[in-house]
Amino acid sequence: MLTVTEFWDAALQVISERGGLVVGFTKDSDQPELGSSLDNVLGFKTRTQVSVTGLSDWRDWQEQVEAFYRLRPSWGRGKGGDPGATYYRVKFDPAALGAAGSALALSSSFSGSLVLPSLNQYVETGLRGVGFWPRALSRGIDLVVHRLLGIIAGIIFGVLLSIAAGGRPPLWVLRRISHMSWPLFLFGVFGSFAYHVICTSVSGSTLGKLLLSMRVVADDGSPCRLQSAIIRELGYFVDQLFLGVIGYAAMRDDPRQKRHGDDWAGTIVSKRASVPAETTEGGAMRFLLGFTLGAFADMAVLMLGSLIQVNA
Repeated sequence: MLTVTEFWDAALQVISERGGLVVGFTKDSDQPELGSSLDNVLGFKTRTQVSVTGLSDWRDWQEQVEAFYRLRPSWGRGKGGDPGATYYRVKFDPAALGAAGSALALSSSFSGSLVLPSLNQYVETGLRGVGFWPRALSRGIDLVVHRLLGIIAGIIFGVLLSIAAGGRPPLWVLRRISHMSWPLFLFGVFGSFAYHVICTSVSGSTLGKLLLSMRVVADDGSPCRLQSAIIRELGYFVDQLFLGVIGYAAMRDDPRQKRHGDDWAGTIVSKRASVPAETTEGGAMRFLLGFTLGAFADMAVLMLGSLIQVNA
């Protein structure tokens, strides 16, 4: 549960960088007048007098949400706001904020010496999310890769089956493995899942993402870990519902273009050029290792599904 103190610790940092906060009012609510004061901001009681200084817009609100989120990724995705609402910029009285507030929030001599990290260090990473359509294209490329791996797995399985049958497998076996069934379909899904999880956790990129210069990283720019890769891939089964409409809607309302899986896993898909250099150490070799392991895992799962289908 977010406390008032936690909110204002982050809010003071945002104020210091942006010169104030942005608040929104829906059309059916009482609109404040310019120069008037507010009793609460973003649902929290103000610590000092807050004056409405001018009009703003929804994009300014989104930038503020992103600023809060970069400071405190653990809070989860912030509110996307209402494009039809009326937005105002508000300013705080620095004298009433206290020593810490006046030193941090609105002083022009701010040195960033407090424990809270400077917002600049998050902005400089440039971790902005990649949009829906490039990511959909990368998934399409990986689907083609999965199909090709399935063909290779089928050939290898056929050769092994022929060897086990003394050169020519029975006709009923060939007929059984040539038809798609639920076991084979499910193992195909498991194989694709393994491919994405392994590639993402080892190098941050599948082949599709590499070709489109994208990389999956944690919210703080560090490499995506195995647990996060599993969570975000499980979330994909939700995001891809209704031909991807669920994921599209989540990304549209998120300043960092995060689908539900990314939100739950604490990850973001960013352009490789924007990822911190220390995160990309190993480069081509790490990708080759991740892709090789992911491809072999995908084919192994597919062949296991074929074996189960033969013996079903």
